Amino acid sequence: MATTTVRKVGELLIVTKNEIGAAARITSFLTRNNINMECFTGYEWGGEMAFRFVTGNNKKARDVLVGAGYNVQESNVVLWNTTNTPGTFTNASTSLAEADVNTYCTYSTAIPNSTTTTVIFNTSNPDRTMDVLQHIS
Repeated sequence: MATTTVRKVGELLIVTKNEIGAAARITSFLTRNNINMECFTGYEWGGEMAFRFVTGNNKKARDVLVGAGYNVQESNVVLWNTTNTPGTFTNASTSLAEADVNTYCTYSTAIPNSTTTTVIFNTSNPDRTMDVLQHIS
């Protein structure tokens, strides 16, 4: 059975114009205010960028970014620390589908050759997601 920890956290979402330096501008506000990012993803579609991230202090991050003129949305997501082995994510995504949980966005981070990984799940039912992920083998 995979060694896992699961917790519900807040995820911040900013959508902005896709232009050079967009990520640097957003993250510089966090850096200047000593706010650490635990997980981060950014992706482009149709000329816009979506940045999703979890920080060590979402309230402060939200206040700083709103004060800088950004529209910041926050939602509950599930942060899953688990064993980094082939098939673990497949087991999780299959189990969530079988539990009738829709996944809106997923991103992860792992150090190459590490035995653990962290995955963020933004889903239709964070509480059910937590329950399912705690039982992945």
